[in-house]
Amino acid sequence: MSQIQEAIKVLKHGGVVVYPTDTAYGLAVDATNAEAVKKLFQLKGRNFKNPIHVVPPTRDSIGLFGKNSRLEKKIINELMPGPITLVVPLKAKSKSWQLLSAGTKTIGIRRPKNKIALDLAMLLGKPITTTSANVSGQSNTYSIVEVKKQFSKSILKPDFYLDGGKLKKTQPSTVVLLDKNNVKILREGPISERKIKQVLGL
Repeated sequence: MSQIQEAIKVLKHGGVVVYPTDTAYGLAVDATNAEAVKKLFQLKGRNFKNPIHVVPPTRDSIGLFGKNSRLEKKIINELMPGPITLVVPLKAKSKSWQLLSAGTKTIGIRRPKNKIALDLAMLLGKPITTTSANVSGQSNTYSIVEVKKQFSKSILKPDFYLDGGKLKKTQPSTVVLLDKNNVKILREGPISERKIKQVLGL
């Protein structure tokens, strides 16, 4: 069984998988599994008031859980895959989505430019979470060794490590929200506001 098949098996059983993205290593659980999402918050020591973003299985599946306008679709089509997270209004009502949204009524969409990350969501056939593979408040991790070191003293640990090698140290993704025609940068990252506005023709 390949590494990715083993990872899928773990996700289907509600486990937590460490995987590479185009920025740092991330933590995946099945975003539709409320118990797995709770476990993820606990594992990171993350406050339930902080939302967690997702990687959809396909570009077309985004509309199943998040609303996207013409301009939002433009970002999805032209800047994804890439180091950008687009925050859209949440459409899905189930418990797992409410937990991920953390009361914001929005959800962050991310499609990393990393084959392993995209394959993981696509082969699972469901969205996966894409929060950084670290203990809350600690630095981002760029290798499996760094991830294991961070969780070495934790009671809860990830269930599976998908090794994508040592990643180049990159800023976390740009987080952007579109309020009508206004571009709001919630976190600066590799893709500039100027580039986003250029793509949107603003």
